[in-house]
Amino acid sequence: MSSGRRLTKKYRVKLGLVEVVVKCRSKDEAIRLARTKLSDDMPRLYDVIHAAEDQEFQIDVIEADSSS
Repeated sequence: MSSGRRLTKKYRVKLGLVEVVVKCRSKDEAIRLARTKLSDDMPRLYDVIHAAEDQEFQIDVIEADSSS
């Protein structure tokens, strides 16, 4: 049965020269999760990561996951 949930996808999110892979439901959520993940990985760049405009993030769908 379908409960109307959207499928999760894997996104490759790149900011500058660094990239992370996140699993979520939308590009907006991918950017939010990428900011968190990048900030955790590089705490000294927290201000730069969170000051970046959404348009500065390069987002690519890697794969859709139909199991969610």
